[in-house]
Amino acid sequence: MDIKEVLERYNELCEDNDWQVYHTPKNLASAVCVSASKTMEHFQWVTEEDSLSVGLIPERKQQISGEITETFFYLLALSNKLGIDLEAAILEKAERDREQHVGAPE
Repeated sequence: MDIKEVLERYNELCEDNDWQVYHTPKNLASAVCVSASKTMEHFQWVTEEDSLSVGLIPERKQQISGEITETFFYLLALSNKLGIDLEAAILEKAERDREQHVGAPE
């Protein structure tokens, strides 16, 4: 996936619908939480074991996919608004984690 291309497409969608005016860091951070909560709703009252099979139900999988995608769009927009190169940040974080977390926890 090319994050910059996804961002360009999302920005076009936002401009076409005049959503940019609402995309302040505060609103986008709130939208990330709300959207992530919508994802959590699918797992709220199921056991750990049952949660593994929720994605096997086509309708539920499609709904969850939409919520995860929406959350990603808001994270992408927030990072862009704050001047964060998300691709570089992901690579840097992965490298820091690799250095800090060696081996499985005991």
